[in-house]
Amino acid sequence: MADDVTVAVVLLLVALGIATYLETRYLRKKMKNRRVRTAKRDDEMQDNAHNAIITTKAIMSSLDRQGIRSVEADAWIQEAQTANARHNYRVAMDLTSKAKERLLALKAAQASKGDLAKLDRLSVGASTDEMTTKEMLQKEIPPNMIQSKFSIEVAGAAVEQGRVNGRDVSQATELLETAKTRFDAKDYAAALSIAQQSKRAAAGEHVDVSIPVPAPPATSTSGGHSCSSCGASLAADDMFCRKCGKRLAAAACGSCGASLLSEDAFCPKCGTPVPR
Repeated sequence: MADDVTVAVVLLLVALGIATYLETRYLRKKMKNRRVRTAKRDDEMQDNAHNAIITTKAIMSSLDRQGIRSVEADAWIQEAQTANARHNYRVAMDLTSKAKERLLALKAAQASKGDLAKLDRLSVGASTDEMTTKEMLQKEIPPNMIQSKFSIEVAGAAVEQGRVNGRDVSQATELLETAKTRFDAKDYAAALSIAQQSKRAAAGEHVDVSIPVPAPPATSTSGGHSCSSCGASLAADDMFCRKCGKRLAAAACGSCGASLLSEDAFCPKCGTPVPR
């Protein structure tokens, strides 16, 4: 009886030993696989952080040659490099993202200032007569051109930032390309509207693309007239010929015959509304 008990105990101990051995091997293999995955993930994050820093420094260098500098962005890049050296890759990428966003915003603002400076130079160099200056400004800078150009730059920066943050920017990119196409076609009102939609989509907002954007301006000049100098077709509110640049005679009020300017909504003499 004692021998049977001894054999049973021995067998139990052997079974426990085998189970312990197998479990130890399983745990070791699991820990090894976990270490491998962790190392691989760290390597990917290190590569991403390194590439982000290199890319942002390249952008900074390019903008610096254009006279665009940011002390904040430079400080963030320095902190990002320190974090990367300490293996804080996520912190490094966050700092780099902030620096890139700041640089792109400065670039967009600089482009807008260039257009505004052009307006200022034109205004200063024009005649002191208020109407002449206004006509020249309207002819040189079409309505919504500067605003749409600036909005396209801002939308481009937002799309790039959304891509860095891992958001789906396919809709925003498509809208941005459409805005650029409308801008190239000189449909600045539509370009402005679509660029603003692109910026919202890049920020993660839902944009209802089923809402139609403004249609391009019609090329028909129905209701207009022809230039007396070159015969080109003109719109009713044109103040200069689109082809030869000849200044056109002012329109007349249909009620009293007084001369009207293109921006007049009412006749300055009798107050009759000007048809549009």
